[in-house]
Amino acid sequence: MPSFNVVNYSLRPSKNIQRQLVFDGVRDLQSHIDLERLVYVGFGSVWFTDFIMAHKVLRIDDMISIESNDVGFRRATFNSPYATVQVKFGFSTEVLPSLYNDEAIKSRPWFVWLDYDYEFNESIKEDVRSLVENLPANSVLLISFNGRESKYGTAPDRPAHLRALFGDAVPDDLPKKACKDDEMQETLADYSLAFMRSVAADLARPGGFLPAFRLIYKDSTPMVTVGGVLPTKGAVKIVADRIADKKWMCQPAKRIIAPHLTVREAAVLQALLPCAESVSRERVKQLGFDLEDDQIEAFQTYYKQYPAFAQVIS
Repeated sequence: MPSFNVVNYSLRPSKNIQRQLVFDGVRDLQSHIDLERLVYVGFGSVWFTDFIMAHKVLRIDDMISIESNDVGFRRATFNSPYATVQVKFGFSTEVLPSLYNDEAIKSRPWFVWLDYDYEFNESIKEDVRSLVENLPANSVLLISFNGRESKYGTAPDRPAHLRALFGDAVPDDLPKKACKDDEMQETLADYSLAFMRSVAADLARPGGFLPAFRLIYKDSTPMVTVGGVLPTKGAVKIVADRIADKKWMCQPAKRIIAPHLTVREAAVLQALLPCAESVSRERVKQLGFDLEDDQIEAFQTYYKQYPAFAQVIS
């Protein structure tokens, strides 16, 4: 079943926080390297949430959405939010090669975010290789994929499964515990980034691939988002310095698991922030409700990115 029939991508708080962090990161890069006239390529589905942000936050006009489902294609074409969005029908492995020689965009940097709703597999590998080989200089490349451990074979076989996916990036002695529970998403993030870097090295891209994005989030299913920049040789140090800056928030140490709060709860908590100290559970109880410690910590960390939802009744 197509994911647009299951999930409204605009109503997932952890996903929304992750999206805000990514777009803030790309906006930061825009102010430091040549990302003039960026082109956005992704999976807009029927919601186009990322595309709307790309236009409003990053000022991107030319955008391409890929849709392989017949019904989804018709709905996406109908729901396209701007005149400059092109909806291309087909699988990404088919559509991407058709874009590389497009005279209108082939010499401009791209921001590609392929947000798959399934596990890292051979078709994703093919997309990554294709993009790393063909994207113009200074392009930004991200992928998201399902990180649930059961998607990668049975427990005893997972290390071998990952070696088959990511090749030499995965050591022969990868411990089984690295492929279980929460550790699995960390392992997938690390080795998918190592794979992307190794592809760039094999292809001898002049600026290589600089990992810049590593975000693990969970609304229901754990998801992994990884990516980086394919800079010109002259931009390598600039990009590396931005990623190393303590203000760079696109590689959080902890996974993003946002609490599901009512509009009132979020507003009352937000009124306490920013503050130098951690908001305590006792303080929340004094406000008239209660949350777990990890929920309070998550909100305090990401309150600027926390989505505000309200029902409109006419």
